[in-house]
Amino acid sequence: MAEEPAVLVDRADHIVTITLNRPENRNSMTPDVLGGFIDAVDSVKGDRSVRCVVITGKGKSFSAGADFKSGTPGVRDADPPNERSMNAYRPFLPVRGIECPVIGALNGHAIGGGLGLALVCDMRVANQDAKYGANFTRLGLHP
Repeated sequence: MAEEPAVLVDRADHIVTITLNRPENRNSMTPDVLGGFIDAVDSVKGDRSVRCVVITGKGKSFSAGADFKSGTPGVRDADPPNERSMNAYRPFLPVRGIECPVIGALNGHAIGGGLGLALVCDMRVANQDAKYGANFTRLGLHP
């Protein structure tokens, strides 16, 4: 059986739901998730029939942020800290170019880069039992 895509795109009427689909890895930002997310956002940008975009995660987490095991595409240790941060967040920035409301449906924890993704949404609907945070300095990283 073929593995499901890392990011699902569902269109119902004029609403598009983009779902991070790696619940076993808490929807962390692996190369396949980031690539799928970029493709999903590109498919929505400029589509004037879309009235609302919802971004969510499958399972118990919205997103655990960076996946340090797989590395972050475009981020090299040799780059200056501000450039590494910009490259890590670059896949999320096109969300700002979507011309309809973008809702972050935070079904669970949003940590680090997952919180960054939530913050580029126009609105966020949060789960009161979930945790939200930026643990960069605890990990020895520049926020």
